[in-house]
Amino acid sequence: MDVVPQPRPAEARIERSVLEVMDHLVALLDETCQDFEGVQRVVGENMAASPLSDQDVQVLQKLDSATQTVEAVSTILKNLITSGGPCVGQSLDVAALSRGVKLSHVVQVLQNGIEAEPECHSGEVEGSKELSR
Repeated sequence: MDVVPQPRPAEARIERSVLEVMDHLVALLDETCQDFEGVQRVVGENMAASPLSDQDVQVLQKLDSATQTVEAVSTILKNLITSGGPCVGQSLDVAALSRGVKLSHVVQVLQNGIEAEPECHSGEVEGSKELSR
């Protein structure tokens, strides 16, 4: 069971600009992507010694997809930051935001929302990265 911490009395309010928050989120996503890539490297190095079942390979392909998704979202946020940041009600150029994104599913979600269907078929690793680096 999770325990909710008690609020601290007279806690100072910390404020950040939208761009600062986005920059912090980009740093967190980049760090997470590096962690995922490290896990993939370790798994890839150990796959030769102990072959994996088809089910395990499918789970690892999900890790690869998650890694690429985190990288793609980070790239989009970086593009958004360099474009001057969002203003309320401002239209954004999806092509400019998705520049450098290697995962087509993320671009589709950016264009059409979360209901976009991934193009990766079961058993396929999408993108240029592979588990056996």
